[in-house]
Amino acid sequence: MFEISIASRHLIYRKRQTFLSIIAIALAVGISIFFTSLANGSQQLLTEIVIEKLPHITVYPKEGDDYIYLYRSLIDKIKNDIEVDTVAYSLASKASFSFKDRTKNVLLKGIVPKDEDEIYQISQSMILGNLSSIMGGKNVVLGRKLANDLKLKMGDNVEASFPNANRAQLTVVGIFDTGTPLDEQAAFVSLKTSQGFVGKGDIVNVIEARLDDIFQSNAVAQKLKSQTNYEAEGWQETYPEIRSSLAASRFWTGITVILVMIVAFLGIANTMTMRVMDKTQEIGMLMSIGARRLNIMKIFLLESCILGILGSILGCVIGFLAVIAVGSFKFGIEAGGEEITSVPLVIIPMDFLTYPLLAIVLCLAAGLYPAIRASRLDPVIAIRD
Repeated sequence: MFEISIASRHLIYRKRQTFLSIIAIALAVGISIFFTSLANGSQQLLTEIVIEKLPHITVYPKEGDDYIYLYRSLIDKIKNDIEVDTVAYSLASKASFSFKDRTKNVLLKGIVPKDEDEIYQISQSMILGNLSSIMGGKNVVLGRKLANDLKLKMGDNVEASFPNANRAQLTVVGIFDTGTPLDEQAAFVSLKTSQGFVGKGDIVNVIEARLDDIFQSNAVAQKLKSQTNYEAEGWQETYPEIRSSLAASRFWTGITVILVMIVAFLGIANTMTMRVMDKTQEIGMLMSIGARRLNIMKIFLLESCILGILGSILGCVIGFLAVIAVGSFKFGIEAGGEEITSVPLVIIPMDFLTYPLLAIVLCLAAGLYPAIRASRLDPVIAIRD
């Protein structure tokens, strides 16, 4: 009776170890799928911001110059020689806006509304007026936070001034709200108005372009720089925080996958080692009746593989359900001018093949040492033990 009780306990213990090993593998695969989906979603969100609302290439004046003087010929060269989708040019300068008893420093940007809008899509963020209204005279469109700070309303006249610049009275004809720092810093006027304010003639100091393939921006910028001698940067250089976010997302996802896979690896190794210890006598008996050492090793490797397959299947289900569950939560926040209503999660079908295969390979690796150990047991000693 006592021996039966011990045998039952051993059986329950082995089943528990097997169950825990399968759960460890399932969690490793499920967590890997979930965090990869989260990383994919974050990268897609940041990429969409770059694609939709940021210039991919920015061209600045030559070294030692403050302005681009022959900008029209340069724009023609960019359009003809460099494969671009859209080109916009502007004259940005610092200015001090004064209204009644309030004063605030701003970035005054003279633009061609149609071209600028194709890159930054300001029109989609207009809450009052429209961007094209700046072409009707000395008019200005500014961000809502800037307007609130200065207590400006539609139709008010604000004075723009700055050292070595020509004073200008600007009429507020539009207010935008992008949800970005642009709302408290930027004011848009026509290029002609900005050129009159700066007083340097027909000049610009920034040319911006969009590409069909955003990941070619650095190569195209270098090509443009070598052909024209103007300073040119791809969006990765102009907006390093986005590049850093993309790299950090990939890095931490990789670290997470490695850590959870290590946990699964240790769990399988522990389980298979315990199996060898528990089945020492059975192994000895098999070897005593002629079982080959290679066959003994194959038995334990096969068991590791089966555990990996079962855990991987369960992990795929867990990962998929986790993505669906978390993705169903709804909320509303502004980020980069975009309204995000749910956690950005993107499932890549290949992950449901990659991570299970990786888990199975790790299971085989974890079971290799116990399998070799089992195959090297001395049959006489094993049966005696």
